[in-house]
Amino acid sequence: MSMPYRILGYIISLSFLCFTATPVAAQQYSDNRQQQQMQGTPKEKKPKGPQLKAPLYNGLYVSADLYGLGSKLLGSDFLSSEVGVGVNLKNRFMPTVELGYGKTNKWNENGIHYKSNAPYFRIGVDYNIRFKKLDYEDWLYFGVRYGYSSFKYTIGNAPIVDPKYGGKIDNPNLIDPIWGGQSIPYYENNINGSMSWYELVAGIRTKIYKNFFMGWTLRLRYKMSAKEAPNASPWYIPGFGKYASSANGMTYTLIYKFSLGAKKPTVVMPIEKKKSVTGKKIIVHRGGNTPFNSK
Repeated sequence: MSMPYRILGYIISLSFLCFTATPVAAQQYSDNRQQQQMQGTPKEKKPKGPQLKAPLYNGLYVSADLYGLGSKLLGSDFLSSEVGVGVNLKNRFMPTVELGYGKTNKWNENGIHYKSNAPYFRIGVDYNIRFKKLDYEDWLYFGVRYGYSSFKYTIGNAPIVDPKYGGKIDNPNLIDPIWGGQSIPYYENNINGSMSWYELVAGIRTKIYKNFFMGWTLRLRYKMSAKEAPNASPWYIPGFGKYASSANGMTYTLIYKFSLGAKKPTVVMPIEKKKSVTGKKIIVHRGGNTPFNSK
């Protein structure tokens, strides 16, 4: 075969290869493109904002409850007052001790008189779910308490004076629960009683002026154990409320913060990692710690 025919054969073979390879490459490019679209373009992570880094000790908080006094002035059957002391740790935990005094002196419509007054205490801890927020003085928290009260109570019914012959007669408003008929007068004085319970609490605390705060706390109380007289159950438990297996309560507190010895929290900028446009080298941007100035 002469040289011109050989060259012509090479040209025809090369043209055939180019003609068959082009659709295959185009199809492969199209498949890759479609796969990328299905997977989607990877989204860039949104950079995190500054976060609060608090020291271990953040101050001592002393509180006084105003709700118990206010409810008595508005007609409640109970008078209670209490103070609390809490230590702010890492702006996250608040171990707390609460001491209070409860009192009642009540006559009901059937002529039964109940009287009791005694101190009580509670101990527990709160957990702040906003511990990383920059407005670190404002708390939204949940917590638990253990409560106990040892008290004395007096209970009795009021006899009725006979308007014609004088002397005391049975109270017609009371029925004997065992034997029936009208109940005879009775009076039990200084009966020893005690009760322990636990509480689930939730509340808020906000700054109102300089080192002064105010807060609301909702309390769900559940009886653990109780001691009572066999013939006369208590009606009111200081620190707990009406005698039952459970009770609800509320406190509205005025709080003062003692900042002596407490360090100010710092604002920490999170570490941000990025790839360089010109290569695979990782560039790390570190944010420094800056003192936080409270509002």
